Amino acid sequence: MFLKKTFPENELLNEYLNFLRDYQCLSEATVVIRRNFLTPFLLKQGLTQSSQLRFLSAKNIHDYIIEVASPLHRASKKHLTSSIRSFLRFAFIKGYLQGNLMEVVPVITTRKLDRLPESISWEDIQQLLTMPDRNTPTGRRDLAVMMLCIHYGVRIGQVTTLKLKDIHWEDGFICFAGCKWSNSLRLPLHEDVVQALFDYIKKDRKNSEHEEVFLTLRGKQRPLSEHNHYAANFQKYYVKAGIDSKFKGSRHFRHAFATRLLSQKVSIKTIADLLGHRHIETTFIYTKVDLNQLRTLAREWPEDQQ
Repeated sequence: MFLKKTFPENELLNEYLNFLRDYQCLSEATVVIRRNFLTPFLLKQGLTQSSQLRFLSAKNIHDYIIEVASPLHRASKKHLTSSIRSFLRFAFIKGYLQGNLMEVVPVITTRKLDRLPESISWEDIQQLLTMPDRNTPTGRRDLAVMMLCIHYGVRIGQVTTLKLKDIHWEDGFICFAGCKWSNSLRLPLHEDVVQALFDYIKKDRKNSEHEEVFLTLRGKQRPLSEHNHYAANFQKYYVKAGIDSKFKGSRHFRHAFATRLLSQKVSIKTIADLLGHRHIETTFIYTKVDLNQLRTLAREWPEDQQ
């Protein structure tokens, strides 16, 4: 759960964040995103009080966004511009700006299919599965989590919030709730997944009163935080396996799952259904990594044209 955080050294930032909470009724998660992208901007401009906003120029706003946005991913670019635009709207409504500077925020073009999905090979995926120590509670839990992500291509949040009632042992299927506007899933249980889950539940989770499958291991058992993306847990296995990757998290599992299905000639529609995508266009990015299929579309260069 997000905690309401204040910054005594920046009155302007605190006033803006409270405006988001009290007048716009935004969730604390959204407030945190706005705060994270706005704080460096205010620091760069030397803005801590409302009276200093009279020194803020359109050029400074424009130049800052162009400079900062360049290395960011698509989602971060959108958060950057929307956060600064939101702040400028607040400042104008409060009368701290003589003119509305929202229009000077440049539109950063973000194309959904402009990059290849970040992934690792299926061989690396199989190697990662050998890294958790099955003789320890942490290793058994991590292996079960990893198995679910890899075998079903689901998001980490769908795994960490999985409930016991979602696993239908006798009927042989497992259900994952929809996540990030995706569809819910009902998929068959794989034998090795069943074994990993059974080992963890029997030896470590035991008869907990909580309905969630995955619980903390230290102190009194409790469900994992909804904001626990398991990044630190996965990162140590990447390092242990010697896998060099910019991002060492669960996103690679999902992408490897999709690209492997594509290499096996599974249709885009089926892959979209398995990934829980509501719109098939979201799945098209994986067609960019099917090099064998792309080669079939290539034509020989007409060297001898007259």
